[in-house]
Amino acid sequence: MAAFALAAAWAALPAPAAETPADSGWLHVEAPAEAESASRLGLVEVRGHAAKRGLRPQDFVIVIDVSDSTLLPSGWDVDGDGPRGRTDPALLERLGARSDTPPGLVARLSETDFDDSVLAAELAAADALIDRLDLDRYRVALVAFSDQAKVLAPLGSSRERLSAALAGLREDFPSYLRGTNFGDAVTAAQLALAPPDGMPPQDGRERSILFLSDGEPTLPPHGDNARHHALWAARAAAAVGIRIHAFELRESEHASPAGNVFAKMAEVSGGHYERLLQPGDAIARLRRTDLVGLADLRVVNDTTGQAARALRTFPDGSFDAFVELAPGRNRIRFEAAATDSTRAAAERIVDYDASPPRDAADARARRQESEGLLEQLKQRTAETEAWAQMERERRVRHLELEIHPVEANPPGSNR
Repeated sequence: MAAFALAAAWAALPAPAAETPADSGWLHVEAPAEAESASRLGLVEVRGHAAKRGLRPQDFVIVIDVSDSTLLPSGWDVDGDGPRGRTDPALLERLGARSDTPPGLVARLSETDFDDSVLAAELAAADALIDRLDLDRYRVALVAFSDQAKVLAPLGSSRERLSAALAGLREDFPSYLRGTNFGDAVTAAQLALAPPDGMPPQDGRERSILFLSDGEPTLPPHGDNARHHALWAARAAAAVGIRIHAFELRESEHASPAGNVFAKMAEVSGGHYERLLQPGDAIARLRRTDLVGLADLRVVNDTTGQAARALRTFPDGSFDAFVELAPGRNRIRFEAAATDSTRAAAERIVDYDASPPRDAADARARRQESEGLLEQLKQRTAETEAWAQMERERRVRHLELEIHPVEANPPGSNR
């Protein structure tokens, strides 16, 4: 997959337009802003928000596992250089020059492709999610952990600072690569979400932790201490209103969530748990994290019967797409379904003036505008097709698991 498809740029949306009579409930169309408008082109961009739980601000921390196992393959060609790809020689040279690089790491990575590792998939997933959020409404922090946790970017960091922190972790990962301390990671994330005075927030913002890991907690050592520490931290976060959304980036040994520490962390905090059969699935899944209660969105030109092209929905409920127009009056219908099964609808009327250009200047202006829209459509179509392919493959693996479930104790094992 081309690298641009993993983290394609998305310009921040303009401030929401005033609601028109054509809007309904919690579905708001921002472009076209007016209930009826005109177009000189046969293609129009539509944008808006569909947020059942409202557009109130939210804070969350993305927690990234950097334990030694995250250097294993993710199951995806994250950097798009094919199955024969290898770790960037320049990165290997920089690692070799570091005093904290573990013995044997350079040789180990020279036989694989670091940019297809579990860690690379985590970084790409986090970057894809951040790239699609309105950071005026959503405040984000980053935490990395192995045996200890570290805040990479504080809450409310700019998009540039968040991206720089992810890029920095790609270079600084050798300073981690030890045990796996879930409890300290959750505690660090909770502290990152806390107001400076330590008091519970009074601004009504929702707070949550997006927790990514491919392993089991191993610290503190001895018996079940690591799991108990993780669940204690999850309950402490829940006590101050923080939900944990836990993503298990591996095939689990637990057939049910009952013995699964990821699932229990989500359960005790009121969050959700999801198992991704290959760590690389996080790239497709994390960008679809639902923060506003949106289950489905459809945009159709009722006049032609054609669905919108390159429809993208984002975690904050924002969406955009392109709609092809027929000459004359076009009725564009928007329908949204929420996770609680409620629905909302809106529509816009766009009159497409297909008459010939008035003069050469008009023809040139139309051509330039049309070429710009078509280029955006091309780029977004490539992106949405890439995401769709990743999602199809992820669902196939889930189906295969349901048909051929992974056994916790396969025949012949001594476990």
